[in-house]
Amino acid sequence: MKKRKLKIKSGKDWLLRIGVGIGIGVLVVIFVQDSFLEIGLFESLHLTSIDKRFEHRGPLAADTPDLDVVIVGISRESFRSPPAPYPFPREYYAQAIHNLNKLGARVIGINLIFDTSPYQAPGQDQILYDEIKQVGNVVLSGMSQHNEFFTADSSLGFVQMSWDPDGVVRRYPIAILASDGAKLLPSFATAILNRYDGRRSLAQPYIDGNKFLLGNRTIPRYAETTYINYYGPPGTFDQFDIMQIVDDTFPTATDEINGNNPFKNKVVLIGPLFPESQDIHSTPLYNAGTQDLIQMYGIEVHANMIQTMIDDNYLKTTSKKTDILLVILTALVIFMATSVIKAIKYRKRYLLEIAALAVTGTAIYFTVYIGNWFFGNAGVIIPIVGPVASIGIGYFGSVVHQYISERRQKQIIKSIFRHYVNPEILAELLNDPDQLRLGGEKKELTVLFSDIAGFTSLSEIISPEDLAELLNKYLDSMAKIIINNYGTLDKYEGDAIMAFWGAPITLKDHALLACRSALQMQRTLDEFRKQDSNKLPIHMRIGINTGEMIVGNFGGKERYDYTVISDAVNLGARFESVNKNYGTNIIIGEKTYKYVQDEVVSRKLDTIIAKGKTKPTTIYELIGMRNDKLTDDEQTKVKLYNDGIKLYPKRRWKEAVDHFNEMTRLYPEDTPSRIYLERSKFFLLNPPPDTWTGVTVLKTK
Repeated sequence: MKKRKLKIKSGKDWLLRIGVGIGIGVLVVIFVQDSFLEIGLFESLHLTSIDKRFEHRGPLAADTPDLDVVIVGISRESFRSPPAPYPFPREYYAQAIHNLNKLGARVIGINLIFDTSPYQAPGQDQILYDEIKQVGNVVLSGMSQHNEFFTADSSLGFVQMSWDPDGVVRRYPIAILASDGAKLLPSFATAILNRYDGRRSLAQPYIDGNKFLLGNRTIPRYAETTYINYYGPPGTFDQFDIMQIVDDTFPTATDEINGNNPFKNKVVLIGPLFPESQDIHSTPLYNAGTQDLIQMYGIEVHANMIQTMIDDNYLKTTSKKTDILLVILTALVIFMATSVIKAIKYRKRYLLEIAALAVTGTAIYFTVYIGNWFFGNAGVIIPIVGPVASIGIGYFGSVVHQYISERRQKQIIKSIFRHYVNPEILAELLNDPDQLRLGGEKKELTVLFSDIAGFTSLSEIISPEDLAELLNKYLDSMAKIIINNYGTLDKYEGDAIMAFWGAPITLKDHALLACRSALQMQRTLDEFRKQDSNKLPIHMRIGINTGEMIVGNFGGKERYDYTVISDAVNLGARFESVNKNYGTNIIIGEKTYKYVQDEVVSRKLDTIIAKGKTKPTTIYELIGMRNDKLTDDEQTKVKLYNDGIKLYPKRRWKEAVDHFNEMTRLYPEDTPSRIYLERSKFFLLNPPPDTWTGVTVLKTK
């Protein structure tokens, strides 16, 4: 028969699971997402996850080989050739601007702060001022509007890097609040974009919710910044030395004729490329084969931002609401999935744990994969740390939920069974609750009913107090026998006891254990009578039956019992009372007999149809265990009776009468022998019809 498992899931349980899953998601949102609390560890992990996505995606320059930004660098090599030392005279930069414009540069950005310097010869600032005013496509970097070159063309972009808490430059300011607090002024890259698009460099960006509006361009807004979509490591953008540009022979006329002009219609940035400038920053790009972030000069950071703006190739993020919803849904799905897996009733629990871990690991993998895919293919920064945290916490939440559920389940089991089953069975149930099915389950079991014969008359002999003490002592001793034989004590009804074997723990020898218990109960009652000073005539009848039964919790929501119900149970109760008809102490049914016949000493009593039943069944008297030491007289009695009972169905009435006459002479108190003597005499004089089957229909319970 297929073993069914404990089913504990209900609508209420599912609602509880959903609530716990959502609760986990909310906790992750509060502590991991930066929507409510900013915890350094999680913020650091989030920033690192962005860096890892840059590493996974790789350089963008391979997909866009014709970049719009060219760098003219001031390097250590630049210091060797000019006659004047660094800082160079302003006329060098004026010459560079002049030459670059001749070569068709669209915008020139100079990432140097031109303040008053004692190293500059008189008139140097004027030379640069005049050149800027003449060409009209130069943007200088500055710290304020109070700059001597500002009036040349209002060509000023404000330099201010945006560092994350770990010191890495991932975002770039779009605008800086003016000193008067009245308006936003463009950053260096924004001012260059203005010039690139034909606007005046001081064109003011406007804030519209989560975006900046600049002319016909829309820039994603994160505070006053936007993310830099780095195109690649240092060297991604073409670089030239400033001394090459200052030299009027570069590039040659031949280069221009052959179309090798690298500056035509480009944004040209001029700035330092030497460590002493202290304009060097950590970026979210990794050095190949290491976990070290790449350092990049400021001029290259600006180049990456400007190229991002020209291409409208911005990195975007999801909304706070989307992030929160994603975290909560992820926590809910993982918690539900892993808790459902853990709730599956399977003996090899470690396989379920492996499955739950596999689901968790797969979910983490796909979360990272999706994050990388959206970053690389759509430029969208989907939160990874929050969902991964919700996956991990969702899994551990299912572990805790399972622990609490199993503990609660064990408490229920303990409260139900601790007074009714053997401690070994209880321990096994607590260790493996999957063996128990608290709902109705169909199983083959053996049931036992016992009752004290004439109990009502005892109340007329002794006082109620003595009767109660006697009954408690009797019930306690009988219950111990049942429990010690691994039975489940079902209930007491006055002096009656109901017990069964084979549930909640499956027992292969449930019929034999019930029979052994019945014999021990009768022997214990014998000792009980011997020790009773009142010499009360206490006798017990027991009925045992084996068959299909429904076992489980039955009752209302507030009160229920773990019990068995079925026709086989009712028949067992009938057998207990049938003892009165045959003067016996223990009657077992035919299915019980089939299981125990080789282990017990018994005799067939009759084939009966019990009152209220329609089908005949054979009943047997249980006398003892085969390994019990029966007296010679007891063995003779059983043998003689069994020999005689064989004559009865064969209609050998004369032989049966003679045999049972001898039985009643030897054993005058043996009621079954007297019954068959009377029946044989009757049929000897009144032979039954040919349709006679030997079945006795009982008229009373």
